[in-house]
Amino acid sequence: MKCNPTYIITIDGTSSSGKSTISRLLAKKLNFKLLDSGKLYRSAGYIACDMYDSLDTVKDYPGLVSKISLKPNIISHEYEVYYKNKIIDSLLYNENIGLAASIVSKVPQVRESMYNLQHSCVQGNGLIANGRDMGTEVFKDAQLKIYITAEINIRARRRFEELLDKGDDVLYQDIYNSLKKRDDSDINRDISPLKIPKNAHILDTSHLKPDAIVDKILNLYTITNN
Repeated sequence: MKCNPTYIITIDGTSSSGKSTISRLLAKKLNFKLLDSGKLYRSAGYIACDMYDSLDTVKDYPGLVSKISLKPNIISHEYEVYYKNKIIDSLLYNENIGLAASIVSKVPQVRESMYNLQHSCVQGNGLIANGRDMGTEVFKDAQLKIYITAEINIRARRRFEELLDKGDDVLYQDIYNSLKKRDDSDINRDISPLKIPKNAHILDTSHLKPDAIVDKILNLYTITNN
């Protein structure tokens, strides 16, 4: 195993299982940097939309990734995405960018370039890597691997209530169906499918608050870091 002075914790798992919230809390507790891989693919999708009239006309896929710059926020420690010298994080979460991200993420050249970009974030005393293939593909030698999951009806309810709080007009059944479709897509995709990493600790958030899950991970960190 390759020796790495930076302690890496990978957080993989199903959609809407609480990965992002848990990752942020954990990064704050440990004073580790935080990498959200999903945000990187959304960034590539955003840049593709900015540079090309249609995704069908993209010619230089690695070039999309090369235009991404990452810098950790001094307060949250989360890597923010810079494009054209501006932070674009707040522009990445809409339906069009999500669709573009799902398309570019399936391109092998994009994933290869992302691999190098993500490894450039391994610096300092520690890194929390949140995604769907962090422990299986990107950071196979991570010191601690976590797989987060929850019952689909509970995930759908959480997502439904989150969108209602934002004022969105949504139906629970639509959210449930969307999550089920996303699960099937993630598990069965040809490139980097969602699966439980080797030696990962499986944590079910169905009936536990994020703080309780974070405490479990901190205990595992203490054990593995001794």
